[in-house]
Order: sequence, then C-alpha cells, then structure tokens
Amino acid sequence: MKASTKVAAGFLFAMGATAAYKLSKSKQDQEALKNRLADIQSQAQDLIAQAQDAVAPYLEKAKASYDSASQAVNDQVQAKEDAEQPDIEIEAEQLDLNK
Repeated sequence: MKASTKVAAGFLFAMGATAAYKLSKSKQDQEALKNRLADIQSQAQDLIAQAQDAVAPYLEKAKASYDSASQAVNDQVQAKEDAEQPDIEIEAEQLDLNK
C-alpha cells in the first residue's frame, strides 16, 4: 500500500470512528433526556395530585356554599312570586254547577 492510501484509509477510519462515537453519544444523550423528561413528568403529576388534594376541601366548601346560596335565592324568588300572585276568592254562587 502506498503511504497516501494508508493516510486516506486512516483518515476515513478516524472519521467513521468519530461519527460512530458521536452517534452513540447522541443516543446516550437522547436516552438521558428521555429519562429526565419522564422524571419531570412524574414530578409534575405528583405536584398536581398534591395540589388537588390540598384544594379539595376548599372546593367542597365552595360547592356547599354555592348550593346553599342558590337555594336561598330560589326560595326568595319563589316567595316573591307567591306574594305577587293575587288571591283567588270564590263565592258560593260561583260554585253552583247547575248554572
């Protein structure tokens, strides 16, 4: 083999080895990134669950308060509508069915 062929072969081998190293390093980095993202997602889900647990009693109180206020308003509206309805008075002559 000529020296120039040996140099070219060595250069190509070095380029291939460098590319293979970078590719394997890239795959390792991708795996590390995937693992890190999975950890972050797990932590986020844990934080969401903790937040929901912390807020749940307040939501229940708010729902109960809303239901109570809604019922009170409905009662007031019903009472007002009942008060505005005129009383119907029927006299004995109006009850006669033979007319």
